[in-house]
Amino acid sequence: MSPQAFVSPVPLSSLRPSLSTSLTQRRPSATPSRTATRAMMADDRSSIDFGKVDIKGAGENLSGLIFTPESESPLKTRCDVGYTEQQEAAVNRHINVEYTASYAYHAIWAYFDKDTVALPGFAKYFAEQSEEERTHAAEFMKYQNKRGGSVELQPIAVPEMTFTQEDGTSDAVYAMDLHLQLEKFVFHKLRALHKVAQDAGDEQMQDMIDDYLTHQIDAIKTAADYVAQLKRVGTPHGIYHFDLNLQGC
Repeated sequence: MSPQAFVSPVPLSSLRPSLSTSLTQRRPSATPSRTATRAMMADDRSSIDFGKVDIKGAGENLSGLIFTPESESPLKTRCDVGYTEQQEAAVNRHINVEYTASYAYHAIWAYFDKDTVALPGFAKYFAEQSEEERTHAAEFMKYQNKRGGSVELQPIAVPEMTFTQEDGTSDAVYAMDLHLQLEKFVFHKLRALHKVAQDAGDEQMQDMIDDYLTHQIDAIKTAADYVAQLKRVGTPHGIYHFDLNLQGC
């Protein structure tokens, strides 16, 4: 196709079969659409409201689509589609929750990895739990960036833990019971985060959190089962065999 001069948009109703007429051959037209286009493209260029372009009713369909050029002020994000400050702060709080759980599980791993305890299956299990919680924290950090928020990491506090081995079984039961309480803790914090998304009318964020809530329900059931099983085995030898199962032996 040969190069042609630019022709300003005109109503579809005014188009004729011959579209190759050059700009110099076309008579000046002052149709409403062309006038509106010139006004919208004026030097100030404050905005372009597509809803004002009347092309056989298309303007009505495009109502609400307004383009405003970026200002020279510092840019916070280009991803914002209604992400509130409350949502941003709540996601940062939950990132801290996931890291807190990860930190606690890492401490439990270190305990079972000691030579005086020597339960490698428990150590392996809690190392995996710690890594999983860190992965969740990273996923929420990525989500924060996707929504145009800013990640702000906060101090991490590990819960106080007191392991005892008076009968050779209490440390395992204690650790698994703490695991159950941590999973419940994360579940309740996720529900609080879901409420923030609900209050903001953000269906996408609610759907995203729903997936984590489902995962937490499964994790709570697994931890609860393990607590019950550990209390049933009830002997040092039973803990030893439970540890072998956690090792995958």
